[in-house]
Amino acid sequence: MKKLEEIKININGHISTVRTGESINNIREYASPADTVIVTDDNLNRHYYEMFSDYPVIVIGTGEGIKTFATVETIIRELIELRAHRKTFLLGVGGGIVCDIAGFAASIYMRGIPFGFVSTSLLSQVDASVGGKNGVNIDGLKNMAGVINQPEFVICDHGMLKTLPEDEYINGMAELVKTACLDDEGLFQFISDNREKLKNRHGETVSEAVYRSVKFKAKIVEEDEREESVRRILNLGHTLGHAVEKVKGTKHGFAVSAGIGFALELSKNYGLIDSSLENEVKDMLKFFGLPCTLGEVTNEKDLPELMKAVESDKKKGGDSINFILLKGIGESVIRNIKSEELMKYISGYSSFKNN
Repeated sequence: MKKLEEIKININGHISTVRTGESINNIREYASPADTVIVTDDNLNRHYYEMFSDYPVIVIGTGEGIKTFATVETIIRELIELRAHRKTFLLGVGGGIVCDIAGFAASIYMRGIPFGFVSTSLLSQVDASVGGKNGVNIDGLKNMAGVINQPEFVICDHGMLKTLPEDEYINGMAELVKTACLDDEGLFQFISDNREKLKNRHGETVSEAVYRSVKFKAKIVEEDEREESVRRILNLGHTLGHAVEKVKGTKHGFAVSAGIGFALELSKNYGLIDSSLENEVKDMLKFFGLPCTLGEVTNEKDLPELMKAVESDKKKGGDSINFILLKGIGESVIRNIKSEELMKYISGYSSFKNN
């Protein structure tokens, strides 16, 4: 396994530290049972019951359906029963959903208590647990209520990725490929050169990929924590991806992957990239078992519902959508696209073909 690496995110003097290659077995070095409450899901609580035995533990369910105000209220009520105070530390142990919910609950309990994460899925290690976005869904619309608030630390235990179900591991690969498309420091080439090892979860290779992805995102977050400029590029594939999640209930990474495929088609249509780059990225997504067209995750009869979800998206401004397109690997552009124009593109191009 790759040695422990620290990546520090400095936001106005507050340091949030991401430790890649650390082990959950060292949890007590970061969070004392005396003043820490753990939030985790059913599955992880069963697996790590003995490790958590000295801590108060709040157990929540699994799946996107529990990412709601009701779950946050449950956590807060349990914190009250535990007599948690402003110096209590809330530790989210889980994937992206647990981290989102735990971070949001910590941010609003008593107007904010310190928190951190042990990130247990590939999706959360490369993306969801890093950067301070915490929130819940409203009526299936992604992250419509939330805060941007940085954790004290994030622990990424790469050993835990070996036991992930295959679809959960592939789910995270989508965000890794997304980051690789945006990074200009060789992550795309690294993934291309090591795709077999990554697919087979080779420890050092996965660790290096996660480290590079986190390092890139940390740089972006430091520059633009509030997503007012450059951080918007991290939404590549997410505008349509979130819509597919809502309408079809597709896993986040699979939906985003299809969204990336559409963004590539649109980028080519605008003359920003050629077919060779489009095919190169799509071939990478296909290699990992990810969709690269909307037709693999939805169909044309869903178009009205998809557009309704897109028009509720946080990235919308007036009657236009802020859409992230590629000009090349490491080169992106934010294009404002009219809703009716976007609908024409979605229905008129190859997006609904399973090519």
